[in-house]
Amino acid sequence: MKRVAVFGSTGSIGVQTLNVLRRFPDEYRVTALAAGHNVRLLERQAAEFCPEFVSSLVPCECGGATAFTGTDGALRLARAVGADITVMAMTGLSALAPLLSSIENGGRIALANKEAVVCAGELVLSAAKRYGAEIIPVDSEHSAVFQCLKGENGGDVRRIILTASGGPFYSSDEDLSLVTPERAVRHPTWNMGTKISVDSATMVNKGLELIEASRLFCTDAVDYVIHPESIIHSMVEFTDNSTAALMSYPNMELAIQYALTYPRRAVNTGVRPFDFTRPLTFLPPDEKRFPAPAIARRCLKEGGTAPAVYSMADEVAVKLFLEKLIKFTDITGIIEEALCINENERVESAEQLYELNDSIKRHFGV
Repeated sequence: MKRVAVFGSTGSIGVQTLNVLRRFPDEYRVTALAAGHNVRLLERQAAEFCPEFVSSLVPCECGGATAFTGTDGALRLARAVGADITVMAMTGLSALAPLLSSIENGGRIALANKEAVVCAGELVLSAAKRYGAEIIPVDSEHSAVFQCLKGENGGDVRRIILTASGGPFYSSDEDLSLVTPERAVRHPTWNMGTKISVDSATMVNKGLELIEASRLFCTDAVDYVIHPESIIHSMVEFTDNSTAALMSYPNMELAIQYALTYPRRAVNTGVRPFDFTRPLTFLPPDEKRFPAPAIARRCLKEGGTAPAVYSMADEVAVKLFLEKLIKFTDITGIIEEALCINENERVESAEQLYELNDSIKRHFGV
C-alpha cells in the first residue's frame, strides 16, 4: 500500500485528490494532510483518513495525529513524513520550501503548484534530479503534454501547444475595466479555486503555464491556442507534422488520478467517454486585450528572477482586485510595474525569492 501526503488538502485540488483516493482504499493510505486556515474541514478529513501527521496555520483538533502548527508547519511536516507519493497542491510561493523538502525524501511528486516551478524551476528540477524524485505534473495542460510525450523521442518534438479556454471574457466585447471579482471567478468550463479563476480570466494563468511547460519539458517551443470547450487539454506537434492530443471532459480528478497511478491507467475515473458528435473550436489568441501571455514569454526569455516577479506581482494584484482596490485591467499593469522596478538577478536560493516576494508586497502595500 502506497503512502500519500497531501499538501493543500482543503483546497480545490486537495479535496479532489481525496475524492480520487477514496476510490482506491486498498492501494493508498493517506499518511499526512497539510492545510491552511480551514481547520474545520481538515479535522473532518483527519477523522476520515486517520493520517499520522497534519499541519495547519492555526491549531486544530485532529485526534492522534502529530500536528504541526504555524507558518512553518507544512515544512516541518514535509521533513517528518515519509511518503511514497506527495501531492503538492498548496498555492503560491509558500509551497516552495515544503516542496524542496519533499523532493529530498525522493519518491513521486504529483505537482499541482505551478508557482514553485515558475519562480524556482532550476532549484526544483535540479533537486529532483539530485535526489531521484519523480515529478509528474497535475495541471491538466501539463499532464496532457506528459502523456502525449510518453514513449516519444524528445528530438522529434517541434512544439508544445497548450490550450486555453479564454476564460469568461474572451468572446465578449465588453469593457474589461468594469469586470467585477464576482464575475471574474465564474469560469465557463472548469470548477477551480478563486485565484486561478481570476488568473484564467486575465490569461495570466496561461502565461504561468507557458513558463512552467518550458521548464518541465526543457523546450522554448511552447505555444497556445484558444479552445473554448476545454476538451483538448494540450497537444504536441512532431517534426513529421503529426500532432498528438489528449482529450477528455474537463475534470481535474482525471489528471490527479493519472499522477497517482502512473504508469498504469485506472478504470475507476468517474469521467464519461467523450461524445465525438460534439464540435470543437479553435481560435487565435488576442494578446492586445489579454497581454499576460506575451509578458510571460518576455519573462521566460529574460530568465533569472523575471518569471518569479511575474508570478509574485500577479498574486499581489489578484488580492487587490478581489478586495476591489484595483480594476480588472490593472492586474497586468501591476505585473509590468513590478518587472520595471525589480532588477533581474540569477535565482540562487529559496530565501532570495522570499525576500523578493516580501519586497513586491511592501511596494504595493499588501
